[in-house]
Amino acid sequence: MRISLFARLIIGYSLIFLLVAGVSAFAILQLSRFNRISASILELDNRLLDSEKSLADLLLSQNRYEGKFVIAKDESLLKQYERLKEDFNGQLEKALALKDSSARAALTKVALDYKSYDHLVLEEAQLVRANRRYPQAQYKEEKGKLVDGILTSLEQLRIDQQQATHSKIRELAEAADRATEVSIALGAACMLAVVLLSLWITRSVTRPMGLLKKRTREIAEGRFEGTLKVGSPPEIRDLANALNVMSGRLKEIDRMKADFFATMSHELRTPLTSIKEGTGLLLDGVGGETTEKQRRLLTILAEESNRLIGVVNSLLDFSKMEAGMMAYDFELTRVDALVRRAISEITPLVEAKQIVLQSAVEAKLPAVRLDPERILQVLRNLIGNAVKFTPKGGRVQVSARPRDGKLEVSVQDSGPGIPAESLIMIFEKFSQGNHKTVLTRHGTGLGLAIAKSIIKSHGGEIWAESQLGQGSKFVFVLPC
Repeated sequence: MRISLFARLIIGYSLIFLLVAGVSAFAILQLSRFNRISASILELDNRLLDSEKSLADLLLSQNRYEGKFVIAKDESLLKQYERLKEDFNGQLEKALALKDSSARAALTKVALDYKSYDHLVLEEAQLVRANRRYPQAQYKEEKGKLVDGILTSLEQLRIDQQQATHSKIRELAEAADRATEVSIALGAACMLAVVLLSLWITRSVTRPMGLLKKRTREIAEGRFEGTLKVGSPPEIRDLANALNVMSGRLKEIDRMKADFFATMSHELRTPLTSIKEGTGLLLDGVGGETTEKQRRLLTILAEESNRLIGVVNSLLDFSKMEAGMMAYDFELTRVDALVRRAISEITPLVEAKQIVLQSAVEAKLPAVRLDPERILQVLRNLIGNAVKFTPKGGRVQVSARPRDGKLEVSVQDSGPGIPAESLIMIFEKFSQGNHKTVLTRHGTGLGLAIAKSIIKSHGGEIWAESQLGQGSKFVFVLPC
């Protein structure tokens, strides 16, 4: 099953959301753990330490007051003891209410020892009030032992709680280190996953779009062969299928057009040839004497017949080239002879326009494997165009020289030049560039397209160089 582009985006964003949610959940769990440990330190350990200090201070204060009472027999001192006893018991109850398992044993022992201590204090107070003799030293010793035991238990409680606090702080630091490591690992994994998902989604779009772009350019250049195969995403696959259908239709239309041109050209050639021959016979006086006016009309008719026959021949040649049916007769030939022949054929037109036609063909040009008639056709076209667009009194130069293991032939004129945007377009069929001068001549726009096809068939290249107002230069190279 092919995944649509919309589904890919949804899946990608969902995975990214899940990754971010997972990282967020981990961060929340770690923060919750940190809060729990911090709360335990603040609400349990610190409060127990505060309780331990308060209990120790209260016990020592009570011990002082009850000792002074035994000596001074002042009831106010005993009342102070009773008040502090209430505070001690309240503080002890608060400490026990914290329900710390590690501190419960020490607090329980404190409670029992304190109860025994209080009992001795009250018992001794009764004896003091009754002014009875009693073993005061023994009472003092026993009370001292109980107070020392309580203080020892409270000290142990303080040490235990400090150790517990340090342990929790150490656990907090270790948890923070682990959380940092895991967060970095998860962050890196998320970044990698996001990058991979982005590349996957982008690649799944850009690759088929690149194929579509390449195929569209081929169709624009008139190459309709081949089928574009894009399996996924389905939206782009459907677009590719539509492009294939369009290419097939264009190919069929192009074939029909070529067939039409070939058929029409063939059908037109016979009557045009008859008209040309008939006009020639009339000019030769076969039909009787003709007046000067009639001869001028017949001459115009003959020239136009020749022009039409040239157009028909061009259409036939291009139809054959597009159909791949153009036959070439390759042989080793010297190009300088072809250049001289092309120049001699166009000399009457050059003289009529008073144009200087120069030949700069180097001596000892290498022989090239080519079809002489087709290369001569290219030379006629290039030189003819140069003469056509060169104004009266201008100059045309034909050059040929070996260059980088190839043979280079160029035709340069002093005409009006060609706009930069037309230098490539002029080699397309039915295109005459962007000439907008009085020197423009009507034509089919097939001459340069045929020349390009002939040169390509010889394994060479052809191009144009020009600047407006500075003439044009057409160059083609052939492999030696």
